[in-house]
Amino acid sequence: MSDQAHQLRKLVRSCVHADATLAPGGPVVAITGAQPAAGATTVACGLARELASLGKQVILIDANLNNPDVATNFAPTQPSSHANSPDQAWSGLRGRLHELLNGTRRAIEILTPTNEENLRIIAGAPTACGLTPLLDREALERFTTETAALSRQVDFILIDAGHGMNAWIDRLWQLSRQVLLVATPTAQSLLDSYATVKLSQHHRHDGRIRLLSNGADDESEVAPLAQRFEETCQRFLCIKPKPAAWLPAKSPQRQQGSDQYQRALRLLAADLIGDLRATNLRIPKPKSNDLRTFGSLLNLEDFTQRR
Repeated sequence: MSDQAHQLRKLVRSCVHADATLAPGGPVVAITGAQPAAGATTVACGLARELASLGKQVILIDANLNNPDVATNFAPTQPSSHANSPDQAWSGLRGRLHELLNGTRRAIEILTPTNEENLRIIAGAPTACGLTPLLDREALERFTTETAALSRQVDFILIDAGHGMNAWIDRLWQLSRQVLLVATPTAQSLLDSYATVKLSQHHRHDGRIRLLSNGADDESEVAPLAQRFEETCQRFLCIKPKPAAWLPAKSPQRQQGSDQYQRALRLLAADLIGDLRATNLRIPKPKSNDLRTFGSLLNLEDFTQRR
């Protein structure tokens, strides 16, 4: 019986890997830049703040292994006495991502509360510190398991996934219910966006990827680029992206509540919340006395036949 339970748990995990919408708990959203300086970290931090301000419990994970910068955007709730030092962003942290990946600590142990209500972070580690983790299979499985455990405690997990595409970023995409691909409103950035998707296991990301044009003057500037991106993905990759979104250029001196960028970011946060509700309505709810209903979701009949 225990062997059957183990096999069933493996089957559930494989189903979740195949479709992130089946994962229990709050959704995971990955934010990736199509190229350096696209603004992915700024978007991730701003979106986390907006979701938290809307009453959602949020965890922001800095999974950018090349240039982790999330911690510099937040102050810990208990800042260190070295607040004026150049390393102040790293003081007061409870841990960093590499500790989770190498198995020395659990995710819950390295969560750092911030001065933003409802928002906690898992900080990355600068490569200059020599703390780049070994991304072997065990590390990837450990990250997957720990992220799933965290998602049951919060409404959203946002992941700053850096820029471009590699095996690590592709794994982060596979864990995510939605991917925000941040690009600038230029033809070159559009090409970089398509290349990023093409280099991924794109067949796994159908219906998850959303182009986010960052720094556009208005929606009319974004519309033709978004249409070309969608048409190209459908024609050559056989996947359909989610409807594109856009953010205007961020004002150098933002006035709280009146800045166009801030309003657009809040609308994006509200849209993510709405998408979560719609997804929850689409997922079948198994009856407690109906194993076949749950079995149909997990292909349980195939599982029993194989045994």
